[in-house]
Amino acid sequence: MTMLAEKERTRLLAAWQKLTEEDQRTVRLFAEFLLQQNGADTTTSKINLEPVPIAKPAEESAVLAMKRLKKSYPMIEADFSLLESASQLLLKRIMGTPDAEVVAELEALFANRYQVWRDTREQGETASP
Repeated sequence: MTMLAEKERTRLLAAWQKLTEEDQRTVRLFAEFLLQQNGADTTTSKINLEPVPIAKPAEESAVLAMKRLKKSYPMIEADFSLLESASQLLLKRIMGTPDAEVVAELEALFANRYQVWRDTREQGETASP
């Protein structure tokens, strides 16, 4: 992602967070409308609703665990907050925390993010007309 794209993404996220839930829904619906106008498929059938099970190697490093978890949870967008939390955990590894401990914390981080994603998605479905 280019620096300009990252700035735009940051601005969009900041504006999104200031909107009411109703306005967020309106923005989402408008974005889906634009995608449909451009011929993009906006159905959720292509979104994995459940984590993709990928076997954990016996001696997995924290970096490899991060890659595995990103593939296991493709529905979770790697936003700034997730990247910051994961970076803090990887920094713990650099400071000497054993890989196994950091991997367990990374797994918990992704599992928690998945649950938040799932809860948000379910709330959005019940709020839709």
